Amino acid sequence: MISILKQQRRRARWCSLAARGWALAMLVILHAWSIDLATAQSPAPQPYRIAAGDKIGVNVFGQPDLSGESTVDQSGNLRLPIVGDIYAVNLTLSELEGSIAHALAQGYVHNPTVSVKIAEFGPIYVLGLVRVPGLYPYREGLSVLGAIARAGGIGTSESRQSGVLGDLLQAEERVRLLEISRMALLAKRARLIALQNGDDRIDFPDLSGFVIDPARIAQIRDGEQLAFTGERQAAQQETEALQKQVPRLEAEIASLNHQAELELQQRNLNHELVADLEQLTKTGLARKSTYIEVRREEARIDGNIGRLKSESLKAELSIGELQFKITELRNGYQRRVMTELRETDRSLLELAVTLPAAQRTRAARARQVGLLTPEQVQQPAITVIRAKGTTNVKHDADVDFLLQPGDVVQVGSLFPPVPELPPDQFSVSREKAAQSEAPSTGDATAAGRAAVGSAPMLN
Repeated sequence: MISILKQQRRRARWCSLAARGWALAMLVILHAWSIDLATAQSPAPQPYRIAAGDKIGVNVFGQPDLSGESTVDQSGNLRLPIVGDIYAVNLTLSELEGSIAHALAQGYVHNPTVSVKIAEFGPIYVLGLVRVPGLYPYREGLSVLGAIARAGGIGTSESRQSGVLGDLLQAEERVRLLEISRMALLAKRARLIALQNGDDRIDFPDLSGFVIDPARIAQIRDGEQLAFTGERQAAQQETEALQKQVPRLEAEIASLNHQAELELQQRNLNHELVADLEQLTKTGLARKSTYIEVRREEARIDGNIGRLKSESLKAELSIGELQFKITELRNGYQRRVMTELRETDRSLLELAVTLPAAQRTRAARARQVGLLTPEQVQQPAITVIRAKGTTNVKHDADVDFLLQPGDVVQVGSLFPPVPELPPDQFSVSREKAAQSEAPSTGDATAAGRAAVGSAPMLN
């Protein structure tokens, strides 16, 4: 019984070992299979090809005078003792060994044995929007991302950050001041047009698109409204003060004309009396002194009539002068409004140039310190400049682009994109501004129409 149990235990142990061995064999087979698949799928590494700027170490066995290090020049040649220049650019190390051995075998060394190695790769250059631009050593497999990491990452250098930040604050301040100036000019222009047209209120343009405190916008509008009300009241008061003098002068003329009519009636009566006295004087029934006194009274009446007519003419002349003053007051008012309107249009045309330039400067400063707007948060443009013979070839690269010795990596652009402005933000053209040079004399209404046509609203 005991022997049977031992046999069963021995048989179970053997089965367990056999199963373990089978499983281990399967694991070994699967591991080898995966290694073969990985080897079959991964591409074979490409041999390095020599570039300009690489320092090459050449060792000629048994010839220490022919051995040493030399740098590949920009023409692609490697200068060696005795042999001279050997073209090396774009060759692998084994190909360069063959070229050098072939050159030495031409009557210099019998069956030369040559070995070549890279003593030092040519450097790369990282420029543009990086914190530490400059020259960096190259290693095999270096990508654009690795070069940017060596240069401290995207941004500006710490030594320049403080200065650039100050420039950014100044650029921001200038943009804000120009925007406030433009908004104030637009509000002023709306007030001038309302004054020119004789409107009762100001039709302000839409100022909601300005990135300015609404309280400041309300303050500017209130100021223009107060100026508008004050100027209209002052013009109306001056005109009314002149117009009130006209009825007084007209009443004075009517009174003078009435007095003149009474004097004429008195003159007619006196004229009849003179005729009667002349008849009586001829017959001797009237004294001559009486006749003379009557004629003197007639002369006095004629003098009063002349004086009254003269005063009436003076009053009429005063009315003409008042009407001229009223017209001149209105024309002068319109001329002043037109002059201010032309100056305002010129200022807006200047802002059409200075404000975009200030915005471009602010964008450039923001890019230098890395303060990008939400629309600008994107990977900066990367350009790799690579020497090819005697020329340079530019490649639009990404962060995975593999570099070669001597490459120049330009991160970002020297000039940021120009911010686009709304097409109607500065709609005053130079041609229309020239038309605003309308004659300031003549009929005030015609001049007002010319000024209105020459200055379209800026939205």
